[in-house]
Amino acid sequence: MTWTPSLSRTHRIAALLFLLLLLNACSTAALNAPDRGLNGGHALQEQQFQQGKLLFLNKAYGDAAVIFLPLAQQGHLGAQYTIGYMYYYGYGVSRNERETLRWLSVAAARGYPKAQKALMRINGSSAPTSPPSKP
Repeated sequence: MTWTPSLSRTHRIAALLFLLLLLNACSTAALNAPDRGLNGGHALQEQQFQQGKLLFLNKAYGDAAVIFLPLAQQGHLGAQYTIGYMYYYGYGVSRNERETLRWLSVAAARGYPKAQKALMRINGSSAPTSPPSKP
């Protein structure tokens, strides 16, 4: 003879409700967790971008580039434009027309107005006399 556990209908409904409440609590906790996931990543990216901008404004171009390049690679629009600007002038990185066009094109294609204007200026003149707008 084998033993088979038998739960009453009330116990099964109570167990099911408990599981549903537990799952709901887990999903709510994940949504409300501070500085985690994509929203937290975005906040961290923005904090890093502001740090890079401060370095750039204080003419610590090499340090700013170290911050902006990974952010640009992660898809931060402002960083994509700014690193393109830095490649255009050689601020903190070697002057590189290919990288300038790469990063400005990416930001422009994603709708960043400063990058769109910069590309129009660059395509109208290959000389640095018509520069992109400052970051």
